[in-house]
Amino acid sequence: MPAPIARTVLSIACLLLTSGLASAGPLDWAKQKLGFGGDDKPKPGVVPAQPGAITLLLDQPTRLPVDDSAPAAELPKGRSFFRRVELVKPLDEARIDIRVIAQDSPKTKSRTVFKPLFYVLDEEGNVRETLSADALKIDIRPFQPTALVGCIKVKQLQRFLVATTEKDVGQAYESGARDSVKAASKGGFYYSTDAVKVKLPYAATGEMVLTVSQSGKDKDCVDAATADAKDAKDEDGKGKQAAG
Repeated sequence: MPAPIARTVLSIACLLLTSGLASAGPLDWAKQKLGFGGDDKPKPGVVPAQPGAITLLLDQPTRLPVDDSAPAAELPKGRSFFRRVELVKPLDEARIDIRVIAQDSPKTKSRTVFKPLFYVLDEEGNVRETLSADALKIDIRPFQPTALVGCIKVKQLQRFLVATTEKDVGQAYESGARDSVKAASKGGFYYSTDAVKVKLPYAATGEMVLTVSQSGKDKDCVDAATADAKDAKDEDGKGKQAAG
């Protein structure tokens, strides 16, 4: 093929490619670049979140670190590292399953956890409401990392920030005394544990697994409490104690 003709063909091909990418929306781009399937079906098991803003598939457990490489900002409940999450499609009634993984602390001998706070955003990217996840329970099992687990229900959810409350950093999660456990694991090993009470300090960074799904009549899941309502309740409780 003569050189002038070859250059013309190459120019047309580049133009078509550029116009095709320009017409694609941000979710189309995410599907192409991040390997999401055309049916947006979840993959088996837990998948790692991509760096930066996260596009989350429904029913897909996603490992999400909030570490010191994440962006930080002054948010309504104080300065915090955060991750921005957007669902592939909005949900009128959403369920967020939360599993906060305990991390080894380089400063202390104890393990720490991240206390998640959810800033639900409106279409303009402003904070519509601030939701806390206070009903988390300790999960301690042999051959499994210690974690705090639970879930919340949220209305009208598409995009949100995962952060923490600045004043909670340095405080701690304290469990009640867990009953002793005697059972066989799936691998056939028999194990037993003593009754134990656990204290896990809250840290400014951490890691969790989030799964967002369509909410149904989930009796095991509670409606998320607004952080403002929780703070008011805490202050009211302190006032009553002082008065007593």
